[in-house]
Amino acid sequence: MSNTNLKNFNNMYANLAESSYNGRPKNFPPYSANKKFKEFDYSLNHVNKKTKLVETKGGTHLPNNGIVYLQPDKTLHTEEVKTTLQVPNPNGGYHKESYVTSRYQKGLLTDEKAGFNAYFVTDSPTLSQDTKQTYLAIRGSDGFGLNTLNDWVENDANFALTNAYIPQAKLANQALVGKIKDIKRAAPNATLDVTGHSLASMVSAQAVAKLYQDNAKAFEKIGRVVLFDGPDVTQSLKQMGLSDKEIKAVGEKVTYYVNPFDIVSMLNRMAPYEAQFGKVNVIVPLNFSTTFDGATSSHDFGEFQIDAHGNPLLASETFHPEMLTAGRKLAKLLDTTFSKVGGTGIKGVATGVILAALSGGVSALMALGMSALDAKAIYDAFNKAYKGIVAEAKQKASAWNQTHIPDYQNRIRRASGSQKIELRAELLQSVAQDAVFQSEAFVSEVKTIMNQGLETVQKEIQEGHQAVHNLATYLDSWEVNALLAEFNLSAFWDSGLESDTTRAANAYLREMSSVSATLMQVSQHIEAVDSEGASGFNQLMAETQANFGRR
Repeated sequence: MSNTNLKNFNNMYANLAESSYNGRPKNFPPYSANKKFKEFDYSLNHVNKKTKLVETKGGTHLPNNGIVYLQPDKTLHTEEVKTTLQVPNPNGGYHKESYVTSRYQKGLLTDEKAGFNAYFVTDSPTLSQDTKQTYLAIRGSDGFGLNTLNDWVENDANFALTNAYIPQAKLANQALVGKIKDIKRAAPNATLDVTGHSLASMVSAQAVAKLYQDNAKAFEKIGRVVLFDGPDVTQSLKQMGLSDKEIKAVGEKVTYYVNPFDIVSMLNRMAPYEAQFGKVNVIVPLNFSTTFDGATSSHDFGEFQIDAHGNPLLASETFHPEMLTAGRKLAKLLDTTFSKVGGTGIKGVATGVILAALSGGVSALMALGMSALDAKAIYDAFNKAYKGIVAEAKQKASAWNQTHIPDYQNRIRRASGSQKIELRAELLQSVAQDAVFQSEAFVSEVKTIMNQGLETVQKEIQEGHQAVHNLATYLDSWEVNALLAEFNLSAFWDSGLESDTTRAANAYLREMSSVSATLMQVSQHIEAVDSEGASGFNQLMAETQANFGRR
């Protein structure tokens, strides 16, 4: 994962889901073994310790003023893995000796061996009569590696290939049962919300559905289930034995936010969005990037544009509908690719496709038995089609902006209250996006003109040299070369001017990207910027330019 973080803490569920990972702003893992609660305040900015710049702006309109408390897992302990060997005795015969070969942490909310990690968070320092809201934040897949194969093979791939009730979901269900017992005993007025990202979305959905299946009374304690960048789990729930009616009942508490350019988000989403499990919201992401793009992966939190009220920017049939179309096309591509791979009859290959796709290479395919040629052909075909979907969406987004930006001004004049604020935010987002599109097109055109000019000059010089050599029949080669000594590229092409033009074009693109990013920030904090006026905008511009300067 790329570790591009949220730009603000305005959405509590996104905050908790992000904090469940290692190395994130206000992250939970370093405190998971604490014996006491740990306070987190999401209303405060997160400042990068190295650069001293604001990395994530503090949240507004948050429940409990943005303050939550990470509760200790009192069941957490160390498990030892032992190996018993037969050791020869000095006087003959054998005896058995046991050795500790490894240790791992285990408890209700943690099973290090199984790759399961969850965090119980409350709105009060301790679970008590004062507690009104509790959360279970479940961690998704850590980075791909040998020590995280449980995440990727036993859970991610197992779900994608067989729609199985995955091992981590069973552990999450036990955590839900245990925590709901605690809540009923100590905080009877509190509800439990669940959130997670990626693998944790599958884990959460299956765990909550199993709770409903086993104990509908306990399920009543579940408030909202808010999931990010996760696939549809409908078929897995049917395989677990839930009826369509039960799946719908569970889904009424579930909300998804998915990126149309993310392969994890679009897995299993062949059915219409409204027919899928839960309420599915397709976001308008910050960038037109794929899951493979390390700097701005479509699978990461930095792609969510969240306004001051905690609402992610969403696509609809009337606002950037090309995002809905792109998601459908990616879902179909994934389905087609997996079907094609499954038809090869090579055991484990489909698992390899998933691992290769999510880790960005073909090595996993080859390691599982597919030839390098076949692996590359499948991967390259998928990647080409995938990038084509993103490129087409970008082109259509540009056309949509140019068509609808003038109309926004009229709609804003007629609107009032919250609708006016929403329309202004959408207008700013569209203007910001369009500014980047046009500046990218301008810079590309400048570079194309320069490249074409350079090619024309080079061609003319080459043809001139050839013509002189053809005519100079009675001259020695050194005499011909002497005549052509000044007829070269440096005489007709100013490479310094070319470099200056390229630098100026790139600087222009950076500046426009900076302005665009500021407009995006303004759209997400439009009420605050309104109240602060020019000073608020200038402050955002300064912060954005400082962040762009780090690149």
